[in-house]
Formats: sequence, structure tokens, C-alpha cells
Amino acid sequence: MGKFNRRRLDEAGPILPLKSGASRFGLTKGQTAVEFAMVSIIFILLLFAVMDYGWILFAQMNVQQAVDDGGRYASTGQEMKGAGSRLQSIITTVQNEIVVPGVNASNLQISSVAGGSSGPGAAGGPQDTVTLTLTTTMPLMTPLIGQFFPKAGYTFTASATFRNEPFNPSQTD
Repeated sequence: MGKFNRRRLDEAGPILPLKSGASRFGLTKGQTAVEFAMVSIIFILLLFAVMDYGWILFAQMNVQQAVDDGGRYASTGQEMKGAGSRLQSIITTVQNEIVVPGVNASNLQISSVAGGSSGPGAAGGPQDTVTLTLTTTMPLMTPLIGQFFPKAGYTFTASATFRNEPFNPSQTD
């Protein structure tokens, strides 16, 4: 047996090599903490980026569904009592469907095509084609990731086009 291996032959376990000179003098004492700090920052940033991306997808799907529901409501020719007008009823229907904080339907654009002529801000009459378009900016959850987007938010557009049902126009605004 060599002079550095002073253990009995009947002891269990592997023979470990001697420590290097650096670790013998404590020069690697904080290396693990520094490596963890560097890796954890990247991991946390990546985790928040994935969460923001999921939030963006959820918001897009929710707003598109709200616009689809508003378009379906518009195509029936109905008007809510106390809403003031048919256009306001459509905007209220879309707004009630949106559950994402910071997103609203205040800039919803409604236009109709009737016999080749188009009119912005009109929900159209019976058998007219109506288009609802909502462009909105959603604030992101992570300010650090929001710096990569204009206005620190994600801007997207949801649109739906429907043909109105043959409703009685005298019952609408």
C-alpha cells in the first residue's frame, strides 16, 4: 500500500483521491453560491417570460371570443334595455365577455356593408354584413419583459364578420 492511503483493508467504501490544493486552502468556498446566483437569474427570467406568453395567449383567445359573441349579438338585431343604442348594446356585450384586466372594448369599431356601401359606426340592417374589430394593448405582468414591447404592453387585434339575420328593423335603433 502507498504511503498516502492509510486505511485498513477491511474498511468498507471506495478509496477517495486527495483534495486539490485550491480546495485544501478554501479558495472554492463561494463558487457554488455564485454559480447558483447566475443560473437562478436566467431561470427566473425564463419562467416569467413563459408566464407572460401564456397570459398573452389567454388574453388573445378571450378577446377574440368576446368579439365573436358581440358579432353574434349584433347579427340578431337585438338591443339592451337602457343601453341607449344598438351600438352601445354591442359594445357592452363585448365588454362583459372580456375577463382580462387592463383590456377594454372602448375602441371597438363596428362597420356594416349594405348593398355595396359601407358605413363606420353602424350595426347594419337586416341581411347586412357587419364587422367588429377591436385593437387593444394588454399590459404585461413582468415589467422587465415589458421593456421589449412598445408602451410596455402587447398590442393585438381581434375581428369578426357576420351577416345579420332577417330581423325587424323597426324594433331596433
